[in-house]
Amino acid sequence: MRTSRQEYALRFGPTAGDRIRLGDTDLRVRVERDDVGYGDEPVWGYAKNFRSRQAQFDRAPADSELDMLIAGVVVIDPFLGVVKASIGIKDGRIAGIGRAGSPDVTAGVDLTIGPSTWPVNGYGLIATTGAIDSHVHLLTPRLIPVALASGVTTLITAGFEEPPYAMDKTLRAFEFLPVNLGLQASARTGLPGPVERVLAAGACGLKIHEDWGAYPEIIDATLGLADAHDVTVCLHTDGLHESCELDDTIAAIGGRAVHAYHVEGAGGGHVPDLIGITRAPSVVCSSTTPTVPYGLATAAEHLDMILMVHGGSAASPDDVAAALDRIHPATMAAEGPLHDLGAISILNSDSQGMGRIGETVRRTWQLAHHMKRWRETPAGSGWPVPGADPAGQPDDNRRVLQYLAKYTAEPARVHGIEEEVGSLRPGRLADIVLWRPALFGVRPELVLKGGWFAWGALGSGNATVEGAEPRRYGAHWAATGTAAPALCTTFVSQAAIDAGLRRQLGSSRQFLAVRGTRSVRRDGLVANTATAAVEVDPADGTVALGGRVLRAEPVREVPLNRRYLLG
Repeated sequence: MRTSRQEYALRFGPTAGDRIRLGDTDLRVRVERDDVGYGDEPVWGYAKNFRSRQAQFDRAPADSELDMLIAGVVVIDPFLGVVKASIGIKDGRIAGIGRAGSPDVTAGVDLTIGPSTWPVNGYGLIATTGAIDSHVHLLTPRLIPVALASGVTTLITAGFEEPPYAMDKTLRAFEFLPVNLGLQASARTGLPGPVERVLAAGACGLKIHEDWGAYPEIIDATLGLADAHDVTVCLHTDGLHESCELDDTIAAIGGRAVHAYHVEGAGGGHVPDLIGITRAPSVVCSSTTPTVPYGLATAAEHLDMILMVHGGSAASPDDVAAALDRIHPATMAAEGPLHDLGAISILNSDSQGMGRIGETVRRTWQLAHHMKRWRETPAGSGWPVPGADPAGQPDDNRRVLQYLAKYTAEPARVHGIEEEVGSLRPGRLADIVLWRPALFGVRPELVLKGGWFAWGALGSGNATVEGAEPRRYGAHWAATGTAAPALCTTFVSQAAIDAGLRRQLGSSRQFLAVRGTRSVRRDGLVANTATAAVEVDPADGTVALGGRVLRAEPVREVPLNRRYLLG
């Protein structure tokens, strides 16, 4: 039996060679291959084949039978590419990605459907791994529903979690919240004692911040402690230049691994040349949501944000002048191009510490769309392209995988958690976000946490069928009762594991130590590996690379915006 490509897509979603538009962006991915198997697609329902002696293998042993199968979904993953496949889940982790069914019926089965396997029809949907927001200020519990509703399943905080008393209470507060968590505490001294205490209290990393002092001696001492304990160091540099200039900061880093926050500069740090830290190969650079993509009002909205977050007053001329000193449209104009070149590797929120936690995913795709258009302008032509573009392929797979890595694979590697999250590769936690292509990047269909339903657009509880309108985002079963701690992970230092922190808290969550943080360099990342020897004009912040001004014009409108967000 043969069917047309159009009819096949209606029944089973896109297949190899089909292109999928992501939301209302200009981004289109091409399905590179179809591993589901034509004629053997497992489908649950009346008169379907997800049943005994068909797609179901009744003799499946317990250790190989899947707990859940997401059938026929388009997987988009920085490591796996863009493939049509089924996702098998076992014990809360990805068991495999490939062809599913019964080996009695189907040849080449990778995933065995057993008599207890729960089916999820993924045909027509896109699957990505849950997003990692690696710059989160935990100012209010209201952040968590917003994060989940945008597809974020792992939070790495932005420091300010100390003292240990407060860290204890924060960890207890997250016991029943369906997200993975890693607390970073501030390194406010070069003395080892206080820093080692916050590591034992549960910190998975350390944050140096100018408001506590970002002196060269603190940078050096903190990195020494981080090397001893295998934890990440995040850096918000000295914007007042009271102790050092950018070159002094880079010298204090001394080639050691650092994650530098909001390197454009408006979020804080060396004025006006912080963006020049992209020259340092051991520094992994990130951006926060307010400055990308660069728009007509981006610079203007930062004055009030800076004053409110950093204790300033609009009635104080000195405070206003200090805030304005941080705002440089020229560096904002260069930030997007540096992302596209791969020199800025990560995008995160800086939630309520000047940033929006619900926009990490959406702004990443708005930026990818804008940068595709920038490459088509005279200002954007002729720059190097990260990775290898397949010749003659009319798709955006390379760009999409590069930008997806900015909030998945790259922060996972930087923060020492890539064996657990950041990809849909086998063995990782089954933190999966399912999207309808028309809503990709802005409105997830369903968020799974540890292989179970955590968040989604749920229909009326009094309806006769699931999904009846009105549909509202809210907690699913994995976010109810004691399910969440059984499905979620708290990332800590090995010092906290050795101190018995999980037992002290009486927690049911999995506690894991971060690993391999100190060997991370930008050229060891997945898709955003470039260094950029930029030059910054000290007068106005104009950024040049190779003698050529690096600039994208401010956008007047963006996709994934008002069409989706009327309420």
